[in-house]
Amino acid sequence: VALDPIQVNLAGGHYLRVGIALQLTADAKEAEGSKALDATIELFSGKTIDKLALPEEREKLKHHLLDELVEAYEGEVMGVYFTDFVTQ
Repeated sequence: VALDPIQVNLAGGHYLRVGIALQLTADAKEAEGSKALDATIELFSGKTIDKLALPEEREKLKHHLLDELVEAYEGEVMGVYFTDFVTQ
């Protein structure tokens, strides 16, 4: 399930445009994206642009986001992918 990209405020007046897609389990009902977008905003808000430029930091944040989404969707999400990731 691909969600429309959103903009998140970063530290220092910068912003991140991020799009995500959710990989659902075979048993999953249709996932409504508001929980995923809320978790994404919460996780990325206030981060520094320098931190997000590091591939290992993005990977760590992606894993953290997946953990949050597995819990929020009660095990129906098994993967999360960045479909858009632009900082300015």
